[in-house]
Amino acid sequence: MYRGQPVRGASAACPIRNPSRSRTMRHRDLFRTGVVLLAVVALTLPGVAAPAVAGPGAARAAAARPVAFQPSATLTAREEPRWSVQPSSRKGPTGKNHFVYDLSPGEQIIDYVGISNLGKEPLTLDTYATDAFNTEDGAFALLPTGQDPRGVGAWIRLPQRSYTVAPGKRLDVPFTLQVPANAEPGDHPGAVVTAMSVTATGKEGQQVTIERRIGARVYLRVSGPVEPSVQITGMELRYDNPVVPFPGGDLTVTYRVANLGNVRVAGKARIQVKGPLGIRLGHSEMIDIPELLPDSEVRLTSTIHGVFPAGPISASLAVNPETVDKKEAVPTARRAASTSAAPWGLLIFLGVLVAAVVLVFVLRRRRRRLLAEIAGGDGGVPDPAGGDPTPLAAGRPA
Repeated sequence: MYRGQPVRGASAACPIRNPSRSRTMRHRDLFRTGVVLLAVVALTLPGVAAPAVAGPGAARAAAARPVAFQPSATLTAREEPRWSVQPSSRKGPTGKNHFVYDLSPGEQIIDYVGISNLGKEPLTLDTYATDAFNTEDGAFALLPTGQDPRGVGAWIRLPQRSYTVAPGKRLDVPFTLQVPANAEPGDHPGAVVTAMSVTATGKEGQQVTIERRIGARVYLRVSGPVEPSVQITGMELRYDNPVVPFPGGDLTVTYRVANLGNVRVAGKARIQVKGPLGIRLGHSEMIDIPELLPDSEVRLTSTIHGVFPAGPISASLAVNPETVDKKEAVPTARRAASTSAAPWGLLIFLGVLVAAVVLVFVLRRRRRRLLAEIAGGDGGVPDPAGGDPTPLAAGRPA
C-alpha cells in the first residue's frame, strides 16, 4: 500500500487517526506546558512581581514590606526646601555675586544679606558667618559647623541666629563687620551662611540627618603690606612603561602648590619632559591653577601622553602665579623630578635578536667544522685492536 491511502477493511474498533489533528493536539499540549513553565519562572525570578492574591492578608503583607530610601526620588516641598542667598541692601539685592570689601584695621561697616524662600512652605534657617579655605582639589570650602572661625567669620555679627522666611518671600538681614585693630593685612575669605537640617530615612530604616548649607562668599582685604608667595611643595612622577616603546607611554605628574602669602592668587602652569642630554620628550598643555586662598594648598595631577622610554627622564614644572586683582607681581615657582623609564620591550627584543644571531653563528661554525673533518678524512675503517685504519681493498676479497 501507499502511505496516505485508507486501509480497506478497517473496523470501527480500530479507527484510523488523522495525522493533522494529532499534530494540533501535540502543539496545544506544548503550548500549555510552556505557559506553565513561564509562570513558574516568573514566580521564582527576583524582582518580578507575583500576581495579586485575593484575601484579607494580602493588603497587610504588602503594607509590611520595607520601602528602600532612594535619594534620587522626587521629594515633597517640605522634605526638600529651596532657597537662595545673595548680597543685598535695605531696598533689595545689589546684583553682586559676592561680598567684596577693602577695609582698614579697626574699621566697621553694616551690610545686608538677602535670603529668598523659593519653596511653598515657611523656612526657618540658621544664619551665621564662618571662614573659608581650599580643599585638596582647589574647591572653595567652609569650616565645619562645630568649628569656630578665627578670621572674617568671627568678625561678622548678625542680630540673631535663626530667621523664618515666608514662602515666596525674601528677607534682607543686616549684619555688622568689625575689623579688629590688630588684624593682619591681606585677604580674609569667608561666607555668610544659611543652614537647615533635613531628616531622611536610609535603606535600613535608620534616620539620617543631613545639613544643607547655602551661603554668599565674603572676600575681605585688610589694608597693609601685600606679600604674595607661591611654592611647589611636592612633585612625584609615575611612568606607565609600555610593552612596545612606540609611540610611548603616559607620564603622570602629581604636584602640590601652596599659597604661602597673604593674598589670593591664581595662574598658569606647564610641564616639560626631557630625556638624556636634554632631549625633549614631551610637554603638557597650559594648566589652570585654581584660585588659592592664603594658607591653602592644592594637589593637582597632569598626564603627558606619548613619552618615549628613553631611560632616565625628568619633568620640570613652572607655575606662573598672579594675584586675583593683578596688581602685584608674583615670582615664578619651579620644581623638577626624575624617574627611570627603561625601554624594556625594546631591550628584550634586542636581546632576543642578539641571542638569535649568536646561535646562528655558532651553528654555522660547528657545521663548517664537521664538514671540514669529513672532507679531510681518508675513508678508512678503524682497526678493532686500536691500530691504524685498515684501507679497504679496491677489488673483491679473495
